[in-house]
Amino acid sequence: MYRKIDFRVRPPYGNYLAMFQNEQAHFARLADAFDMTVSESQRTGSLERFVMEMDEAEIDLSVVPVRKNLGEEGDEMFSLTERYPGRFLVFPYIDPTDGESALADIDRYRAERDIRGVSAEPTFQPKPYAFDDPLAFPMYEKLQREGIPLFISYSAKLLPVVDPDTVRQLGTVVNRFPELKLVVGHGGWPWHLEVMSMGFNSDYVYIVPDMYGLCGAGSQDYVKAANTLMKRQMLFGTAYPILNVIDTARFYETCGIKESVLPDFFYNNAAKLLKL
Repeated sequence: MYRKIDFRVRPPYGNYLAMFQNEQAHFARLADAFDMTVSESQRTGSLERFVMEMDEAEIDLSVVPVRKNLGEEGDEMFSLTERYPGRFLVFPYIDPTDGESALADIDRYRAERDIRGVSAEPTFQPKPYAFDDPLAFPMYEKLQREGIPLFISYSAKLLPVVDPDTVRQLGTVVNRFPELKLVVGHGGWPWHLEVMSMGFNSDYVYIVPDMYGLCGAGSQDYVKAANTLMKRQMLFGTAYPILNVIDTARFYETCGIKESVLPDFFYNNAAKLLKL
């Protein structure tokens, strides 16, 4: 029905396999909460089956933001793109607490790989840092200057302590680096309205609602934003393996986003951001 780019996937590959081994109870809990099923690839950790599920959900391309707290920064995951050419796009993890070597890593990845963005999880990495920590400013400046998107995971789920000040920190980054292409995974929930206000004021802020756009508190806010003020900045994502890609795709096809907007939400906005 609609071509799709899934902007948030952790495939059953490399160190992400640990999620499939350790989080089955979590998969089942969320499937029950959102009236979904646990797919075969979620249960078994089969990469081949996952690609088949992508096909069934009409997902052409999955973006893989790498997660450092699983011991991976990107190099291993790139072999996935060689195994399935054109189906996965890796955003390597960059840790600005590494100083100059972090900036050198960006240059190395750009020289060696076809990267279209990088990943960071300031509140969820082994050495957490605030979004607006000056230590991260050289990375933000470099990404802004070179037009490289930054994917961050941001929700209360990824905070060691629920802290509303984090949204102010994020706003400081958006204000200080106004042309930094910032993709907010997990929708910024529960501070999604504040993140949407940043997107209203900046064309460079994108939101991936993923699991928070389904049927929980505030989920309709994402639908309204996708239909109006953020129709060019809202991106489809499943947060797989937290959610079943087929069920999530079908949900968003019928969730209330206008038919005229769905091609942008599912594909065009991401394709433009990724320069496909």
